[in-house]
Amino acid sequence: MVPTASRRGLLAGMGAGVATVLVGCSTSQTDPPQSDDGTLVTDHTAAMTRSTSERPPVVAPRENIGDGGNADETTPTPEPLSRAIITSDRDASELAFTADATNVTAVRRLLAGTAYASESVVGYQTPIGECYRLKVNYVARDPDGDPDVDCCWAIRDSHAACERSARDHVAAFVRLPFSGDEYDAFSVGSGGSCGPIPERYRNRSEST
Repeated sequence: MVPTASRRGLLAGMGAGVATVLVGCSTSQTDPPQSDDGTLVTDHTAAMTRSTSERPPVVAPRENIGDGGNADETTPTPEPLSRAIITSDRDASELAFTADATNVTAVRRLLAGTAYASESVVGYQTPIGECYRLKVNYVARDPDGDPDVDCCWAIRDSHAACERSARDHVAAFVRLPFSGDEYDAFSVGSGGSCGPIPERYRNRSEST
């Protein structure tokens, strides 16, 4: 897993790719299992958007470049999103989607339905093989409280036309049941097969 830069709010990345097709992930549990490595987050929701062009589906304004009193001035061309910690409606409104992005309505609905006083959303964008979709395998919090999002690749439905050598881009947005004030960064792991939740995150009854 590679941690994000330690800063809050929307983070725009240079030349990043994005990840796969819509996959929702929503579960709940009253007493999440604990481990020395962190806590399993069982109450999260995910939505994804995909593009088939060379340009990833989600873009965001570049960093402010203002000088001489123009601190709010930004560069005119948005860059592809790499990672984001979305902590407010304003952060969400700054996201822009390319014309061929799929599932945008679902992503917008997830962002609009987030209660940012007690919830937050992390966004991640990456290239992916055309024949695969991205899934959120599980989410955990490390001992410092930072989220760790484990994503995996699953084969797309048989009706999806694809070529093994072709690449798409996909972006995942994961709503977390705690506010952005509780962490400064998050980690993402992706690219492997979808396996079981690691033993260290299972409670005693699940592992027996």
